[in-house]
Amino acid sequence: MGVYIFTAEKLYKYLEEDENDPESSKDFGKNVLPAMLNAGERMFAYKFEGYWKDVGTISSLWEANMDLLDEQPTFDVADSSWKIHSRNPLAPPEYLGEKAEVKNSMIALGCEVYGTVEKSILSSNVVVEEGAVVKDSVIMSGTVVKSGAVVNYAIIDEDVTVGEKAVIGEDKEIAKGIAVLGRGINVGAGASVAAGNIVDRDIKEGEEA
Repeated sequence: MGVYIFTAEKLYKYLEEDENDPESSKDFGKNVLPAMLNAGERMFAYKFEGYWKDVGTISSLWEANMDLLDEQPTFDVADSSWKIHSRNPLAPPEYLGEKAEVKNSMIALGCEVYGTVEKSILSSNVVVEEGAVVKDSVIMSGTVVKSGAVVNYAIIDEDVTVGEKAVIGEDKEIAKGIAVLGRGINVGAGASVAAGNIVDRDIKEGEEA
């Protein structure tokens, strides 16, 4: 993987030729770049020495987020020599309730934590209600984890509601995989999602998925 720079005219030419080639597997690195090289195009490569991770799989996406949380992070967003410039949401500062417990985690703007969060990444405007537990997980913006719910070794997309006493995933040490919830779904009270399952639909109260 890398960052590529082309003139539009040149890139269009090779993409169109590749599209019209019935023998091509339509893979950029396997077909398009070798075609350019074989045609004698001027090509230059520069090795990147900094942090890089291909997040094309669920496990690599989870790992990339966890890389931020080591005692000496592989990717340190607080490194003053390599500042990260990003767009922050229009949201108030994060709020930790009186009974909140947060350990080794990153909590973004707009989050409200009243329960327990351990070794997790919470994007903006996430709410973890009192009695809820989030552990070894990546939670995207706007998600609500209701009272008594447990989210363990999971990736949850934006605007999801995890109902009261619902259980998502299981302990990382014994889980067969990462539990994943798709964008905007609702998990009913007392429902459960098994470790390693990918769910893209609403889950009814008490249902197992």
